[in-house]
Amino acid sequence: MEIWTIQKLLDWTTEYFKKHNITWPHLEAEILLAFCLQLKRIELYTDHDRILGKTELDNFKALIKRRVNREPIAYITGSQPFMSLDFHVDRSVLIPRPETELLAELVIEKIKETLNQRSPAPTLLIADVGTGSGCIAVSLAKYLPAVKVFGLDNSDQAIVIAHKNAVRHNVEQRCQFKVGDMLAPLQEKVDVIVSNPPYIPSDQIEKLAEDVRIWEPRQALDGGNDGLVRIKELLVSAPKHLNEAGEIFIEIGYDQGEAVKKLAAKNPAYKDIRIIKDLNKKDRILRASLA
Repeated sequence: MEIWTIQKLLDWTTEYFKKHNITWPHLEAEILLAFCLQLKRIELYTDHDRILGKTELDNFKALIKRRVNREPIAYITGSQPFMSLDFHVDRSVLIPRPETELLAELVIEKIKETLNQRSPAPTLLIADVGTGSGCIAVSLAKYLPAVKVFGLDNSDQAIVIAHKNAVRHNVEQRCQFKVGDMLAPLQEKVDVIVSNPPYIPSDQIEKLAEDVRIWEPRQALDGGNDGLVRIKELLVSAPKHLNEAGEIFIEIGYDQGEAVKKLAAKNPAYKDIRIIKDLNKKDRILRASLA
């Protein structure tokens, strides 16, 4: 019987992933093996000579097979980092992306500015439309103690996941999750609306990487014929749900900046409209204010 140590298995898996065009072969080998053995990744190297038993090898083999079948590693491990926090995810929710952190960071910056200008500091209200895993809503509640966040989603399963993540990060008292389409479930007026809506044009879905196209929920990706259907709905309905001087922040596609800005400009309620670029100088966020 062949003997498999942690180091030998890491080396073999890295090469196997390379042959199957896994983007980050060594990193993903580490993540999966650490997950399988319930170790931290650094422990794979401090205990690299450890010999694995048959059950451990069988379990790891099953994980490798799932990844080669293009199941995203976040769904395999049930975990994805966002804003330096760990979020539970499964196939009912979109996997949080690093680029979406800019959306959360901008809202945090906006809220802190508002609180600094008001004394005594009020409790500000935020609505996260299409909350999914709750990564934005929970992050905002975690880093902004003076806010209450409403997480809205039309998926019952997503709401369950979002609530679990709020409990995980001890902010469930300031996160309220509601099922419904877009802003429909929101009864209160809020100070900020934030959303990472579906914005990929329908005819582009089939061109996405298998990891995304096959495994992630289509309703969280498909933005209609032009990719702007949900964004249009948000821009039309948001003003009646915002307090005076309220703002809306929406993540957009890298080539949608001008189109989205024109959409917002059609609504006289918006007084200040900006497109914010990401670190790659690509259009990423629409920010529109009522004042």
